[in-house]
Amino acid sequence: MEHRTVNFHYRAEDDSFWYHHVRDEQPNPLHYKPHYEKGYEIFMFISGSGSFTIEGSKYELEPYSLLMINSNELHVVNISEDQPYERAVLTLDGNFMAPFMSSGVDLFRTIKYRRLGQDNQLSAKTVKESGLLELFNKLQRALEQGSAEHEVVAKCIIVQIASLINDLARNDPPSSKRGEPKVAAVLEYINKHLEESLSLDHLAEQFYITKYYLCHIFKETTGYTINQYITYKRILKADELMRQGFTATQACFAAGFTSYSSFYKSYRKLTGRTPRNGK
Repeated sequence: MEHRTVNFHYRAEDDSFWYHHVRDEQPNPLHYKPHYEKGYEIFMFISGSGSFTIEGSKYELEPYSLLMINSNELHVVNISEDQPYERAVLTLDGNFMAPFMSSGVDLFRTIKYRRLGQDNQLSAKTVKESGLLELFNKLQRALEQGSAEHEVVAKCIIVQIASLINDLARNDPPSSKRGEPKVAAVLEYINKHLEESLSLDHLAEQFYITKYYLCHIFKETTGYTINQYITYKRILKADELMRQGFTATQACFAAGFTSYSSFYKSYRKLTGRTPRNGK
């Protein structure tokens, strides 16, 4: 990426997108926690050393490789503290594309329509040769102007980025990453049955595996325990339901929590917010 302002943050006036370009000279791995987005994230890795885990699939990072993450994917960066860590991140609200869409065109389709944790990454070679790197540079230049007019220009560049990603996915699909098959099946099952009882005994019985071995391979593959994963995904679902108009109490039970108190504590711990101001 050409020399641009580092530690630059921009939030659109209408909250339709957020952009930041940040460099941590001495990254602390403990600062990067598993999380999810309310919209769609396009993450460009610029420098450092590490990997990115998305729904149990690990992607090795190389300078200028790009990751696409949708709102249903739990993810975490696993970064080394030995080198400065720099990245540019564009996060788009789910309604961002509405003014630009016509004839049923969905410019988010490549980011949306994938199996969880698969086909998330574009290689650095693809990013450079396709023009995506140049578009990211143009985007930041526009945002650095800080004017309403240049924000409109930035939105047009974002549409170009999304369209180009769709073209690349059609002609040169993103790299596919598959985790341990048994864990992938468990992840898929959990996501389809969040509102049901998901005890460790039930999952072990469902997949004909001892619960001790299941715990071991799940933690080894994803980086978190089964209970941690289920809690994260239920919080994510509750967040989505509250944005749709559900009350916090309604969202709590619809997402699979058995008590509001456990939901409240988990929500506050994982998001830093209370459910009522979490929308």
